[in-house]
Amino acid sequence: MSRQKKSTNRSKDRKNTRGNLTPVLLLLVLIMGSFGVMGGGLVAPGLPAIGEAFSAPEEQLGLILSVYTISAAISLPVIGYFIDTLGRRKVALICLIIDGIAGLGSIIAPNFAILLIWRFFQGIGVAGLIPVAMTIISDCFEGENRLQKMGLLTGTISIGAVVIPSLGGFLAAINWRLVFSVYGLSLILALIFFGKLPETSSNLKRLEINELSKHLSSLLNTLQIRDIRVVLFQSFAAYFFLYAMVTFLPVFIHQYHGLGEIVAGLSLSTQGLVGAAFATKANFFAKYLEWQQRTALGFFLLAVSLILLPFWPQESYFILISMVIYGAGTGIINPTIYNRVTNLPPREIAGSVISLFNTMKYIGMSAAPVLLGLLLIYATIPIVFIITGLLAIFWAGSVIIIG
Repeated sequence: MSRQKKSTNRSKDRKNTRGNLTPVLLLLVLIMGSFGVMGGGLVAPGLPAIGEAFSAPEEQLGLILSVYTISAAISLPVIGYFIDTLGRRKVALICLIIDGIAGLGSIIAPNFAILLIWRFFQGIGVAGLIPVAMTIISDCFEGENRLQKMGLLTGTISIGAVVIPSLGGFLAAINWRLVFSVYGLSLILALIFFGKLPETSSNLKRLEINELSKHLSSLLNTLQIRDIRVVLFQSFAAYFFLYAMVTFLPVFIHQYHGLGEIVAGLSLSTQGLVGAAFATKANFFAKYLEWQQRTALGFFLLAVSLILLPFWPQESYFILISMVIYGAGTGIINPTIYNRVTNLPPREIAGSVISLFNTMKYIGMSAAPVLLGLLLIYATIPIVFIITGLLAIFWAGSVIIIG
């Protein structure tokens, strides 16, 4: 057989592995992605009970969440390298195992300091779950099919962001340790993946110093591509605006509308459910709008939602209209930018670029409460919403103008 014919056969073999993800495995990959939002949302409702259990000061309880996000942000670039070298399957297994063991370890933490250590390690495990899910989908699907699957992934993540806090609150009301027992599901999923999940990459490299140097060089060269830099900042912006709303909406509802935690939870759930519904229709919007138009439309809807919030009548449920608009915006933005970041980079460093994309997400999540909190020193919450909405309008316009 000629060398050319052998090369053609190898190419066909690699092509045949694309899409070799059964519906059941795809569902499990989507579930793994939803586990990526369990690090904070599941635990947050139980913070008061955890504080009482360890006699921790109220001002220190936030460390349970921030330690996890910091470790996730730090570890993501390294995880991206391993996704491209060790492979998607191995990294998925390692991250699921770390997430499960660290989560269950928190149950037996003897003091607050040890709990924070477990949370730090858990952040490393949780950090890789969404990037691995995105990379696997990118490996296995192309074109409109990939966009549809990215819509399903972002929709699943949105639903998880709605359901998981409710589950955490229910379990925390019984016993705060039950909250951490949920992370044991990661170990069950790892066991299933060990026997069923195939390796979807055909471009793995050896773990050597010279290969690491080449990889970093390729990554730096890839980051010179303007479109990739732009989509990384779009990730930052999307989650900056999300956490601007998530951080200040419950306080706004309580102080300005005299409504309680139930309405705050209903509002956040509404935007999550609407976002999931719109995300599953990603292909529909792609038929009529280019990616720039979809992204700009999404950010414009976020702006409208935020700016309208201060103008609804007091003690009314009209704020839910803003949440519907906000959910529509996120449901349009997220599949678009998730699909774009998986489509732009070369396959051999896709995992690293996707991990940087998620790093920017965590930076946006962390920056919004800090920067807008500083603004709140000099302004009221309604003014913060309006200014944030104007920023979203500016960002929507920049997407159209700059691309």
